[in-house]
Amino acid sequence: MAHGKSYRTQRGDAGLPYLLRLLSLLCLLGCLTACNSVLRGQEDGANTTEPVEVPPAAEPAPPPPPAPAVQAATTPGTRGGRQAPSASLGSSAWSGSGGLFGNLGSLLGSTRSGGMAKADHDTAPGGATRVTVYYATDRQYQTGSRNYGWQPNRTPPYLSYGSVVVSIPEKRAPGELPLPPWYAILSSNDAQKYVLIQGATRLPRADFLATVKARIRAAPERHAAFIYIHGYSNSFDDAARRTAQMAVDLDIGALPVFYSWPSKGTLAGYEFDENAAEWTQAHLQAFLADFAEHSSATDIYIIAHSMGNRPMTLALANLLEQRPDLLPLFKQVVLAAPDINADVFREQIAPRFASLKLPATLYASANDKAMRASCSFADWDRIGDIRGPVVGIPGMEIVDASAVIMNFMGHDYFASNRVLLTDIATMIKTGQRAKNRGGLKGIPSQAPQYWAFP
Repeated sequence: MAHGKSYRTQRGDAGLPYLLRLLSLLCLLGCLTACNSVLRGQEDGANTTEPVEVPPAAEPAPPPPPAPAVQAATTPGTRGGRQAPSASLGSSAWSGSGGLFGNLGSLLGSTRSGGMAKADHDTAPGGATRVTVYYATDRQYQTGSRNYGWQPNRTPPYLSYGSVVVSIPEKRAPGELPLPPWYAILSSNDAQKYVLIQGATRLPRADFLATVKARIRAAPERHAAFIYIHGYSNSFDDAARRTAQMAVDLDIGALPVFYSWPSKGTLAGYEFDENAAEWTQAHLQAFLADFAEHSSATDIYIIAHSMGNRPMTLALANLLEQRPDLLPLFKQVVLAAPDINADVFREQIAPRFASLKLPATLYASANDKAMRASCSFADWDRIGDIRGPVVGIPGMEIVDASAVIMNFMGHDYFASNRVLLTDIATMIKTGQRAKNRGGLKGIPSQAPQYWAFP
């Protein structure tokens, strides 16, 4: 993170042939997959339902009447008195760790949801919280599987919109994302135990913006939204579940939205995902501009994870340099475990954020195995890997999360650890920078170059 030279180069083995390094990386990640499967003993078995096709609308539909954003799930495993379908197969154990390596292509369930999202949520005693999260994606919609797959949508205008209803168990520690184990095929629709996708609605752009605008305006305190951009090897469903979990655990009074780019969702899809992340940048920029202009949100918070930081940083910098009038809307930017070339970030991205005076916070860790694998694959430092001497970045706060308790991979700590969730929530709710937030120490203490959890 400090020098821009890879740890592989420092060890003197940078001359390994590319194929050998790729094979070594796949072996490493394969071993990690096997170990994680044993440790967690569960796979992604999210519920699926059938989508509702919504015809395009020329003009925005009248905003619907205010309704609770989050509804308490009725009977666990049911929807409107009907038994929910059983879990889908063919998914990956990495989804159990927050979707770092995603599922291998689960079927997206989708029906028109009766509940509309607001910034708050309600929980029924002994039941589950139903959260409606909103999305934009440039994935191609697969009519056969009723799912947004990994293929890019290469047909203009590229983006699709809608909402997803996710149920979150009430009896769950903050940060936990419990998913049905592979063997629980018949009982995997238990909303009291598992995070489940209950349904979804596909919407034309005009209806999406009208609905989002109505929901944000109906918020009792402030007109806020947070937008989550997922990382490498995440499925559409992974992003929906993670967004809903963060909406409940952060409890920041902001409409939950996610942007899903066409990650391949497989362990070996790293190079494809790199190209997809580059391809999606223009579409993400267009979405951020559209959302800022038409959503009625006065406070927008960005949370990007891993490779999702690549398109996010460039899209946001481009947008705000072209449209400085939108700058006051973006209150906080969180770069969680960013999988970005360290030299590129320091020399080409961070200075642009500094000139815009964007309040940005970068969370990194020395115990992030995914960052280590990315560094090994690319033979270049990643800015989300904080091993070695740390050099401060002007205009950006760096927070070292190495001391917090992490899961086996140590990559989704931003959303799976209570300490991190508390820090992010405090930052968003109060607007306080690191020096004023409890639980962080400056390093060095007198003139801190970065911050750390003790």
